[in-house]
Amino acid sequence: MQSEHQAFTQGKPLEPLVEGEYLVRRSETVEFRAHQQFASHFLSHERLHLVILPTEECNFRCIYCYERFEQGKMLPSVRKGVKELVRKRAPELKWLAVSWFGGEPLLAMDVIQGLATEFLNLSTAYGFRVFHHITTNGYGLTPETSAALFQLGIKHFQVTLDGPEEEHDRKRPMANGSGSFPKIWENLLALRATKQDFKVIVRMNLDVESLLPARRFLKKLAEHFSGDRRFALHLHPIGRWGGPNDEDINTIKDTGLLAGLYKEARNLGLQLALELGPMSHVCYAALPYSFVIRADGRINKCTVALEEPANQIGRLLPDGRMLVNHERLRPWIFNNALNDSVCSKCVLRPACQGASCPWERIRDGTRPCPEIKRNLRDYLEILAPAGAVDGR
Repeated sequence: MQSEHQAFTQGKPLEPLVEGEYLVRRSETVEFRAHQQFASHFLSHERLHLVILPTEECNFRCIYCYERFEQGKMLPSVRKGVKELVRKRAPELKWLAVSWFGGEPLLAMDVIQGLATEFLNLSTAYGFRVFHHITTNGYGLTPETSAALFQLGIKHFQVTLDGPEEEHDRKRPMANGSGSFPKIWENLLALRATKQDFKVIVRMNLDVESLLPARRFLKKLAEHFSGDRRFALHLHPIGRWGGPNDEDINTIKDTGLLAGLYKEARNLGLQLALELGPMSHVCYAALPYSFVIRADGRINKCTVALEEPANQIGRLLPDGRMLVNHERLRPWIFNNALNDSVCSKCVLRPACQGASCPWERIRDGTRPCPEIKRNLRDYLEILAPAGAVDGR
């Protein structure tokens, strides 16, 4: 993302990469631009991002899951607190982002509907924008449910399909042990048949065993979704995220394999949920205006390691006040490129700002780097228009 990359791109048609802010011109100061981007995104009182868990129950039992499913539907007092929090912030807000998470959020549609309706009313009254994203296993994303979500302005989804049916059902069975693939696939095809404007990120979690089935599945996805810009593919290596099956997970060591799969997907005509622009790899948990609101009112910064004390920074009160432990909050938002000399000079700083995974810094004391950095040329070739990098 800076002029050092001219070592392999000098003299090539790079203007599209410059316009997309993947590269900067030699005459510009990269560090100054990175500081500008940091300030505009981190230091803003006009933004609020809430990751809301309307329930922490789930109808799936994915083999890599780390959640305990001990909390049920969001308590009425917590729902009231969420509404009051947004109401108190509404006069100064320009942008409210709501990420619905779980558990499986669609198991608590009444909570989603109640809160989203309040957000819509407040945005109309005070003039701020609301952006919704929902991470759902897709089993309950029926035509009826999706129509109700569209009415609330919820049109951005992430749905996970871990490969073809047999591979997906191995990793993502339902709580009763039955397979989940056919219903999810049916729901996605029903969405495709609508004329609605929406976005579905189809996420595929990959371990070593799923690499070969994944290649077959890309062809199936392309047969049904190629050319439909409403659907995009995101590939993610499975990690040991703190669940009971961590030791049995055969994690992918060579992350370059993911870049290869992305190239295959692109060549098949699939849209890719892949970015390398400014702030595109900054974790939400590193942002000072981003909070995870648990079903019981606890406030976390990250949706992984939910029960770790370092990740529990406070509690939301029914009147909308947040009681925050600032000692626990500080490492999440201050340990980044501003005080890490290596990150501050990194070629990828504008994309991640040294904040791609603040939990990794807190937990291990190591510097986090996004996977895309280790295979940067491959990803530039994937993202760039044909010929922009290799000069064809």
